Amino acid sequence: MPAKALACPKCGSDNIQVQMVNNVQTKHRGCLGWCGWIFLAIITLGLVLIIPLLTNKKVQSENQKHAICQNCGNSWILKK
Repeated sequence: MPAKALACPKCGSDNIQVQMVNNVQTKHRGCLGWCGWIFLAIITLGLVLIIPLLTNKKVQSENQKHAICQNCGNSWILKK
């Protein structure tokens, strides 16, 4: 029994290309957070401790499969 072929929900074509897309979101500190860390570094002279904190960024990554119809250009996310 053959596997079910993908079909475009817009035009019904089976000429589909599937791509992996990686969504990356970076979260930065706000102005008050930076001022607080800089004030703390000046007060305690803890520059050795503050440098890794200044360069550290919180990153979230998520992989998704996108299907693209080669006939009409419609794009949609494939569910896992």
